[in-house]
Amino acid sequence: MEENKKDINQNSSPEPNFSMQKVFDIDRGLELKIDPSGLSVTLQVKPNLLTSREVSISDFYYTFERFNISTKQVLEDKLNGMLAQINEIIKKNDNLKQILSFEIAKGTPAIEGEDGWIKFLFPRAKRVTIKEDGTADFRNIERYIHVNKSDKVAIVFEGTNGTDGINVYGEVIHPKPTKKPKLIVGKNVSSSEERYNEDPQKIVNVYYATCNGVIFTTDNSVTVSPELNIDSDVGIETGNINFEGTIRVKGNIVEGAVVNCKSSLFVAGNVESNDVQVAENLEIKGGIKGKDKARGKIMVKGDLHAKYIENSNVEVHGDLIIENYILNSKINCLGTIFVSSDSGSIITSEIICFQAVSVSNLGSSAQLDTTLEVGFHFLNDSLYSIGSEKLKTFNTELAEIEPKLLKIKEVIQRSRGKLDEAKKVEFKNYFESYAKKKKAVDIFALKLDQLKSERFNSEPVKVVVRHGAYPGVIIKYRRQIEKINKYQSSFMLNFYPSQDKATMVAWKAN
Repeated sequence: MEENKKDINQNSSPEPNFSMQKVFDIDRGLELKIDPSGLSVTLQVKPNLLTSREVSISDFYYTFERFNISTKQVLEDKLNGMLAQINEIIKKNDNLKQILSFEIAKGTPAIEGEDGWIKFLFPRAKRVTIKEDGTADFRNIERYIHVNKSDKVAIVFEGTNGTDGINVYGEVIHPKPTKKPKLIVGKNVSSSEERYNEDPQKIVNVYYATCNGVIFTTDNSVTVSPELNIDSDVGIETGNINFEGTIRVKGNIVEGAVVNCKSSLFVAGNVESNDVQVAENLEIKGGIKGKDKARGKIMVKGDLHAKYIENSNVEVHGDLIIENYILNSKINCLGTIFVSSDSGSIITSEIICFQAVSVSNLGSSAQLDTTLEVGFHFLNDSLYSIGSEKLKTFNTELAEIEPKLLKIKEVIQRSRGKLDEAKKVEFKNYFESYAKKKKAVDIFALKLDQLKSERFNSEPVKVVVRHGAYPGVIIKYRRQIEKINKYQSSFMLNFYPSQDKATMVAWKAN
């Protein structure tokens, strides 16, 4: 038995000791993990596959070459430290199965540039909106925007270029292209290079209007026109107009359109709208053609020239020069009214004029009512009416204060000058406040009394009817009323402030 055991032991092979085997598998022992961005490389080291000899710098560079890593991107200052750490672990033969990781190469990311932009510094034209009732509001789109001289109209930032980067393969990384918008500059616009207030690091081009006018833009252009020229009708296509300069309209101002012109308005066609305001003169090659004189008003603070007026309410602070006729309209004029045509007429209208009136025909053979009042300042009369109501209110307020004043006086008399200082100050302030209000009311009453007399023209006023006046015509001047009961040919009425009745004389053309 002992011999058999001995034989068995002699014939058995010893178990291999794998921990004692020396290997150097560089391809598996040194591996690189490359970040998807291409900007970072991690070296993964498996010491148990690198035990037969020391790892060298050459082994690193062999691995870089195997993975196509650019040696320029390698963190060379860290290589020796990594190498010492790896070889120390292998030398100690301790914990060889661990996996070591080192960042061994880095790229440089591209720095993105900044896109440029154009910023307009005024309200852009409003778009068509749907109202609560479901209908579309085409008129209140304010397509034309006014700017003043020296107004900032736009700021342009041209953008900045980015900076190239490089990945771990040594390839250039280009930043994304930046947008560099260019502003096309038209007339009456200047620019200067300035620091951007919202970001002082940015240098921008600031654009200014060099005149008052209307601004026209696209997404990349700007121009300023001293006049607003509209080559079409003013209506749904243009929207309502609110402009501080001169406006020239080649078409009509259609019914429903709103025009507010802070200078002069020139219209090649007709004015059909009853909502037009002009701060200076209004010249119309056609006429004013309304539908209802009781709705809306055309207001002109300068002179008005037109071929005709019909079915309209017109207020003119200057002269009213009409070529053909005024029909079924309400006219308030602070200047002179002159209907120039030899066949020109004023028919079925209510006219108030501060100065003279000259027309060929007043009224018509149909004997319809036509009223003409001259020498009357309708604006001053309106102000006088408003002022009179205010004066009543002021006097009522003073009357409400006076009883307290009487009580204060009684207190002062009873105290025989022995009031404490606080009461003295209180009573003094009350008296001074009353006196100040009373003085203001007295001045207001004086001005109101002056305005009362200014409701009427203090100079002589003429009414010239060059052809004839028809029954149905009433001419008023202050308290005088002249009724035309039968046809009256070519005459002139001279009205004087102090007279009881106007003098009528025959009129002959020169």
